[in-house]
Amino acid sequence: MQSQDSVIKIYDRWGNIYDFFFKRVFREGRDVGVRMLDLKPGETLLEVGVGTGLSLPLYPRHNKITGIDISSKMLDKAGEKIAEHRLTNIDLEVMDAQSMNFPDNSFDCVTACYVVSAAPDPLKVVSEVCRVCKPGGRIVFINHFKSRNPLLALFETLINGVCKKFGWETTVDLDALLVANNLSPRAHEKVNMFDYWQAVLAINPDK
Repeated sequence: MQSQDSVIKIYDRWGNIYDFFFKRVFREGRDVGVRMLDLKPGETLLEVGVGTGLSLPLYPRHNKITGIDISSKMLDKAGEKIAEHRLTNIDLEVMDAQSMNFPDNSFDCVTACYVVSAAPDPLKVVSEVCRVCKPGGRIVFINHFKSRNPLLALFETLINGVCKKFGWETTVDLDALLVANNLSPRAHEKVNMFDYWQAVLAINPDK
């Protein structure tokens, strides 16, 4: 398991170059995630791991959006996008997704884009997402999860050590995360290059 400090250092380094590498690669996933959320007027949204804010211009302006990230350097870039697009409905905070400062049931919807596998403890992230989301609220995860194909899963295990140096895991088990938090998928789509990533919509259960 990576330490929190190592994750912060990795993503601080990514801050200035993240958009160059991943803006187009992950665009489909961001679009699908916004569609799955289907935000209604007046609903509040938390984006966990907002990063450089690539998804922020895609959200409706009639919703209050809060974005958190562990990397202040990534949030600096997100702040530039907020200013560029004049997004007055968005707040950003430096915060650990594994231990959020928000009260229980704070948001109507929560999305976590490409962050679950980047955290030292993915289970804590998903648990916190469920805690701060209202009962019956919509939760969207966009992430790479461990393949159900045995040969591909073996390959992912073999390359996991290298991928961790770049800031993410390749062996996070989606089913285990959902079962541990009593989440049942309502929609599930493969997205991005080679359909290697997944967009998953779930409804937060009553607590």
